[in-house]
Amino acid sequence: MQIGFVGLGAVVETAYLPALQRTFAESLPCPGFDIQPAKTLDGVTRVPTLADLLARPLNTLFITTASLQHFDVLEQALASSIPRIVVEKPIVATLGQTEKLRSLLANPEAAARVLALDHWMARINLVRLGLVRHLSDIVSIEGFLQEPSGFNAAGEPIALNFATGEPDTRTLRHPDGVILDIGTHVLAMMRETVRYLGGSGELALQVVTARDRLGRDIARGDMTTAEGEAHLQGTMGGVPVDIWLNKYAGPTGGQKGLRLHLRDGRIINHDRRGAEDVLTLTDGEQVQCWRFGGTIYANCLAEHILGEQSLFERDPQEVSRTTQRRLEEVELLLRLQQQLRGPH
Repeated sequence: MQIGFVGLGAVVETAYLPALQRTFAESLPCPGFDIQPAKTLDGVTRVPTLADLLARPLNTLFITTASLQHFDVLEQALASSIPRIVVEKPIVATLGQTEKLRSLLANPEAAARVLALDHWMARINLVRLGLVRHLSDIVSIEGFLQEPSGFNAAGEPIALNFATGEPDTRTLRHPDGVILDIGTHVLAMMRETVRYLGGSGELALQVVTARDRLGRDIARGDMTTAEGEAHLQGTMGGVPVDIWLNKYAGPTGGQKGLRLHLRDGRIINHDRRGAEDVLTLTDGEQVQCWRFGGTIYANCLAEHILGEQSLFERDPQEVSRTTQRRLEEVELLLRLQQQLRGPH
C-alpha cells in the first residue's frame, strides 16, 4: 500500500502520521507535496511537484491542503489514475466550488473514487451500544465543540493547537471561523448518528448568535473577521437541534460531542476526555459510563478509510453517498455565512 499527501501541514503531522504509524508501522511509504518549498515532515518523502505525486502508483491520496485549495487539487487528482481520493474537511470552501464539484461527481466513476472525510463521522459509539433504538426515541439533540483557549500578553483569548495545546499563532480570517471550520465536525457526527437511527437526511439550520474572538457580534458586511463562537439552531430528521461552537472556551473548554435528550427523561452524553471517547447514560440519579480509547483520527482511518474493512471495500456505494452528505453539510454552513454576513 502506498499513501500520498497533498499538503503537509499540522493535521498531517499531529493526526494522520501518528494514526498511520500505529496502524501500519513506521515503514509505510508516504510521498507528499506542499506548495511551500521548504515544508517537510518526518515520515513523508517530499516530491518536487504535484504532477510528480499524482503520477505515482498510489493506492490512496489524502488532500490535506488549506480548504480553499481542496477543489483545485481534487480536480487534478481525478484526472490521474489514483483509485481512492480522500479530501479533508471541508471538501469545498465556497458556494461556487460546490456547483463545480457536483458537476465533477455527476460522473459515477469519479464519484466512486472520492470520499469526503470528517473524522468525527466515525463517532457512532452510542449506536453500536444500542443505547437508542430509533430516532423517534429522541426529543432533542445538542451538538457541541468547545475548544480550550489561552490568553495573550494583552489578556485577550487566543486559540490553542488542537493536538499539542500550544498557542496557535495563525490569524484566523473569514471564512475559517467556527461555523465552517469546526461546525463541520459536529454536523458530521450528528448526521451519521441520526442516519443510523433511521432518520432522514433533512437538515435545516439558522444562526442564533455569532461572535468574534473578543465576544463582539459579527456585523453584516464584515467579510474579514472570523467567528470565534456561534450558536446554530434548527432540525435534523425532524428532531430539534442546537449546536454550540466555540474556539475560545477558556481553560474549562474541551467538550466535544453530542447530548441526546430522550422521551423517557434519560440523557445520553457523548464527549471526548483526554485520549478517550466517553459515553454516559443518566437516568435520574443512576449513571452508566462507557469508555472507548484511541484517537478519533486513528479510529476513523481504521474503520472507514484504510485496510480490508474500509468503506471502499465493505460498501463501495456508500462512498459517494458519504461524500454527498458531507457536501450538503458544508453547503448549508456556507449559506449560513452568507445569511450572516451578506452575499459574497
